Amino acid sequence: MKGRMLLVAAIVVTSLQANAQLSVSIVTLLAVRDANGWRIDGEVEGSGVTSAVLTPPGRAGFALPCESDPGVVLCERVEPAPPAAGFASLAALLADYPAGSWSLSVNGGVLTATLPFDPQEPDNVVTVTDPANGAMNVTSTPGLAYENACTDCGFLLFMIEDAATLGLVTEIDAMVIGLPPLPSRQLDFAEFFDAAPTPLADGTYRLTAGAAVGGLGVRNFDQGSDPAFQFQYGSGANLETATFFSVPEPAGGAFAAAVALLGLARRRRRAGAGASG
Repeated sequence: MKGRMLLVAAIVVTSLQANAQLSVSIVTLLAVRDANGWRIDGEVEGSGVTSAVLTPPGRAGFALPCESDPGVVLCERVEPAPPAAGFASLAALLADYPAGSWSLSVNGGVLTATLPFDPQEPDNVVTVTDPANGAMNVTSTPGLAYENACTDCGFLLFMIEDAATLGLVTEIDAMVIGLPPLPSRQLDFAEFFDAAPTPLADGTYRLTAGAAVGGLGVRNFDQGSDPAFQFQYGSGANLETATFFSVPEPAGGAFAAAVALLGLARRRRRAGAGASG
């Protein structure tokens, strides 16, 4: 038995040496409801990641397409992939993507983990009131005011994306965390990314607000309890609402055209691949 354990350890060490730059920092598994229904959204973020596969209990696994930016790799898949309609209810989504113990495999099994997933639907949404939907001539460093009607949400998520490029150029995020119910309040532009991001260029933007019930904590990969095998794991359910604004007023019908275009597509990170079956 001892010899077998040493052999397994040697195989793991050899695999990690072959993937010397492999590191996973964040994994998220969310049930998300947007204007067109419920979707499953899985993400893996790290470095040296070449592939990531999520497997629901009793179902076939599905791969998360990976994209590399300087210093980070993001693998994400959304199902059903927009612009297809989502599921009509959380229960309908869970019939195809069941709650329970999900499996994660990174780089063909070099790293593996078990992910508990049991999303509970938030009781209401968070709504951005300023800037108002359709607002023109908004400052290039916009703060926002929001009203939170969710009494059981411990997470409020905000994202600003460039409408003209569907998130390819500008995508900045902020998160409010605390014990529910979280109060309605204002959020300064400096609170996005925990530091003031670059002012927004002239154009049209979509501001997505999410009210989420879930958990965020540290988990270990199956390969060991060493900090090198730890990652942040977030899971739960998120209700999204959207607001559109421009910086400053676009010429002609650019604003209306951008809003119509965004109604048919999601940000690049949520492009998703084909159905997983």
